[in-house]
Amino acid sequence: MDVLAREGLIERTASGFLVRVKGKSYLKGLPGVVCENPRAKESERVYSKSFARKRIYMPDEYDRAVRENLCGTDVIVLGMNGYSELNDQQCQAWGVKPGAYEQACIGILKAVYSRLAKLYDGIDIRFADGASGASGRGVDWAIIKAARDLNRPHLGHSCPKFMFHVDDDEDPVYVAETQADYASAFVDSLDILLAANGRMQAFRHDIMAVFEKMKHVIPINVLKSISTNGGLPSVDAEGRIEDAVETFEKRVHMLAQRVVYSSSDPYRSLVSHICEEASGIVRPLISPERAFAQVAD
Repeated sequence: MDVLAREGLIERTASGFLVRVKGKSYLKGLPGVVCENPRAKESERVYSKSFARKRIYMPDEYDRAVRENLCGTDVIVLGMNGYSELNDQQCQAWGVKPGAYEQACIGILKAVYSRLAKLYDGIDIRFADGASGASGRGVDWAIIKAARDLNRPHLGHSCPKFMFHVDDDEDPVYVAETQADYASAFVDSLDILLAANGRMQAFRHDIMAVFEKMKHVIPINVLKSISTNGGLPSVDAEGRIEDAVETFEKRVHMLAQRVVYSSSDPYRSLVSHICEEASGIVRPLISPERAFAQVAD
């Protein structure tokens, strides 16, 4: 399979940037997507999308992207991964209202931000995201929304074939050459990964973050904490991972699980647990003057 079909390509144009990919017919209904050769057979059709406003960093510009968006004094970069989208049928099956997953993720991000900002006066909290917020759903939209609401810098991460799901706005995004490079760059950019459910892609992020990149990961079963029926299973009928965090909780035995889920308000208990964990992670990562200026909050 050629690169255009497998990964897609990105190029600079006179007016901005252009992403192209071959044979992905599901893209044709997305805003801004054009089929360049509609008379070709489906497997040979090339789809493209132009970006005129987006602050795009090309595959060889990762260091510049980080330097211009995520660097500073006592900067802590928070990232979150999880489901790219939950449709209404999935929400009904898993016992959550449409939009509840995203709003719960936003609530967690804002709570962690508030806790860290209060405990470590002057700390510079920024965000790393997956950039794919065009649908108005999913974890990428949630972290972008939280960053905007908090007026904090954030850097998106993507690859050519995923850029079709990215808005042409003024937010910055680093576009890696391949999906694997995108995943690696995303994890490289953050200090703390809040693992908020998700399938195999999220599961790979989680494993990479801990065992390859030595990052701090807090698994948080958002869906289980807000579901009226226990949420979704860890794997589907074929044994494929349906939920990364549920799989972790089934296979990696974390002592705080029972405390969180046995409370009368599991979501509130979960948020408190996350904030406490994040506070402990951050202290050795920042300057001593800021780390020990205020011990109690």
